Amino acid sequence: MQYSILIAIILSVSLLMVFYFPQAYGIFHREDFVITDYGVKNGNPFMTVQGEAGRSVSVDMGDESYYAYTFVTDKGVFASTVALGVDESKPYYSADSFQVEKFEIGACLEDGDLTGTPKFSGKTVEFIPQGFTIMNLSKVYTLQVTSDDPDDDCQSGNHIYKMFASN
Repeated sequence: MQYSILIAIILSVSLLMVFYFPQAYGIFHREDFVITDYGVKNGNPFMTVQGEAGRSVSVDMGDESYYAYTFVTDKGVFASTVALGVDESKPYYSADSFQVEKFEIGACLEDGDLTGTPKFSGKTVEFIPQGFTIMNLSKVYTLQVTSDDPDDDCQSGNHIYKMFASN
């Protein structure tokens, strides 16, 4: 009898936590990474996905993983990223630039030099460059990136963990 009451209490608390802290238990929607369109508008690379850009948050590896909507442009490789926020209840959006030899699982993403800001709006995600204009976009990717300790092979410690889509 005591065990059934204890189990009922644990289940009740778990369900309450799911409703009050949904991101802590992860939200992943495959359609948030299925690319339907991409291009450059007013010097800003963009991509459109089937779902909602930036809605999904990677929690399966805690703060050691994030999603990257990645743009290969004439000025370099850039990404608008989404990770689990510090308070673990909502996403944190940022932008990054990478140097990568080849887009494949396990590839090292070294830090780039140029900066920008992310813009997430419905189905569309953009990278807004700061101090330069992007003219051409050759490829886009949706990725999950892991952050690990730097080593001799990868100074940033960032590696491609999953590739969801590319165009």
